[in-house]
Amino acid sequence: MLCSLFLVFSIGTAVILQYLAVHYYGQVALDEGLLYHFVHVDHRHNYSMYRYWIYLARGKAEAAISQIAGSAAENALQSSSAWGYIPLLPQVLILGFSSLGMAPYDLSFALFCQTFAFVAFNKVMTAQYFTWYLCLLPLCSDRIHWNSKRMYVSLGVLLVSIVTWLLSAFTLEMLGWKTHRQVYLASLFFFVANVNLLSSILDGYRSKKKSKAVSRTAEKAKLS
Repeated sequence: MLCSLFLVFSIGTAVILQYLAVHYYGQVALDEGLLYHFVHVDHRHNYSMYRYWIYLARGKAEAAISQIAGSAAENALQSSSAWGYIPLLPQVLILGFSSLGMAPYDLSFALFCQTFAFVAFNKVMTAQYFTWYLCLLPLCSDRIHWNSKRMYVSLGVLLVSIVTWLLSAFTLEMLGWKTHRQVYLASLFFFVANVNLLSSILDGYRSKKKSKAVSRTAEKAKLS
């Protein structure tokens, strides 16, 4: 019941706000506020695993556009932007699976996993994206078994991947080095580390009932 209400109010709020924006500002509100994110393929300040592919595709598209003019140039640009829909497919599948398989049983944990997966698979990635799912972690942290060898290893691998990822991005963004391939490899490593950590979290997840049972057992052990 709560999940249904949450779904109805979430969709209703988004639709109403989008309608008001289009009503007052016109089509530009829909294009820049919503549709832009579906076709956005900018490689600047972006260090996702898709970044190198976007960089190469964008360069080819701009080179082709510089040689043609008129409607043909517009068609080439639109064709390049259309590729921005491809990275959405894994996100849609993962979000759909987690919504149907997790949200009805544990909404807060489902929201955390959805946001984590959305960020990991997103075609645009920068350092501040961590805050998107970290703010949801306190809502379900008590139901995740953190004290395990697999979790320690996963967190360690993630830490190494973050350092590698940020350092390679720093050399490209701030120092101007030609380290596009290094950034690409670091982004792939970072993606694998995120997926591995999410897998460890799912593997160590305990339902609310199990979590309460573990808490009661711990309290009894302390009292005894």
